[in-house]
Amino acid sequence: MDRREFLLGSALAALPAFAKSGAPYGSPESHAGRIRIAHLTDPQFGFDWTPQDNEAKYAADLARFESAVARVNDIKPDLVLITGDMTHKAEDLARDWPRLLGMFKVPVVVAPGNHDMGQMVSKENRDRYLSVFGSDYQSLDVKGWRVIVGNTQFWYKTELVDEQLKYEEWLKAELEKAKLYGGRVILAGHIPPFAHAFDEGNSYENYPKEGREARLLAYRNAGVKFYICGHTHRMSMHGYKDLVILNAETTSLNFDRRPFGFRLFDAVDECDWSYKFVNV
Repeated sequence: MDRREFLLGSALAALPAFAKSGAPYGSPESHAGRIRIAHLTDPQFGFDWTPQDNEAKYAADLARFESAVARVNDIKPDLVLITGDMTHKAEDLARDWPRLLGMFKVPVVVAPGNHDMGQMVSKENRDRYLSVFGSDYQSLDVKGWRVIVGNTQFWYKTELVDEQLKYEEWLKAELEKAKLYGGRVILAGHIPPFAHAFDEGNSYENYPKEGREARLLAYRNAGVKFYICGHTHRMSMHGYKDLVILNAETTSLNFDRRPFGFRLFDAVDECDWSYKFVNV
């Protein structure tokens, strides 16, 4: 059993501000080494089971996330990665996020979620998201690792068909470029390819089954070793052959009753890595 398998089994048992698209951090040859990413997911301010507006829940989620920002700033990772569902209601995106992005003292990238874009991406929701976060998909080089951050809502039907095709072509090109990184490739998106098992049926929690295997094979062929995601509101670690799929605790609502917090991903290569919980 290698270190990756050991850590996976153990876990199962148990620039400042916003980084713009394509921001250069180095090159595969000159800075390959240890990378540290603070993975936060589904802050989803205002997420509750009750149908009415819940300002108290929004305020509590916001305060908890502000505590997470303070912890991140103390840790000083190379990158902050937030994997979507920034607020429960898309219309609230501009309410606090411009200020929150300015609170981080390290670079931040964001992958949009279904609560940000809509289950079917609409122009209104996408325009609102772009006005706050600047881009809904991007790639960057961090210490010799290629980090590709996608918009998984484009795997579903959308009124923005031209933008969907543009995204698919962009991702195809990015995966081709990623081959130069010799396996030091991280892909991030809101929705995981699967939530429990590779061959599970279609559900709210996963990629559409049609095309799922082809996408996973494309990731592996490009040298993607880690897929970092959110959406399920459960901490989990899964594998598809040599691709590790990581999902963190949230700061809003955890369906598995895990404590609130985030994860610190720390890696030298595919066999020497960890995914540690940070409480808030």
